[in-house]
Amino acid sequence: MKKYFGFIICFFLAAFVNSSSFADTPIEEHEHTAHHHDEAQEPALSGRIDENGARIIEVKASRYKFDPDPIVVKLGEKVRFEITSADVTHGLAIADFQVNISVLAGETKTAEFVADKKGSFHMHCSVYCGPGHSHMHGTLIVQ
Repeated sequence: MKKYFGFIICFFLAAFVNSSSFADTPIEEHEHTAHHHDEAQEPALSGRIDENGARIIEVKASRYKFDPDPIVVKLGEKVRFEITSADVTHGLAIADFQVNISVLAGETKTAEFVADKKGSFHMHCSVYCGPGHSHMHGTLIVQ
């Protein structure tokens, strides 16, 4: 019984010392860390800005994905996709921005629109490209 009593005392003493060390940490530090963590999760803007102020994004379509994905732009920007198909004919469609373009294998085409709505928008391949075609989706994020 004495052996167990010593163990219990050591356990509670260790728990007390451990909880006391957290009590010395200022609350502001916890809040700052949490705020900084939220900022880190916001996706970076895609592509580059050309001399006319348009956001140029090189999009590679291949079985069965778009790269980059997601694509992130700012609200109000003029966006130009330079879409290249790496393997077979693909399409890129974003219904909310009236984008629907077909690209032959090895070809590059452009699609332009103004990102005039904020939110997350569905992209998909609009040309049958093989058995995984129904899984070829992506996301456009307008911040």
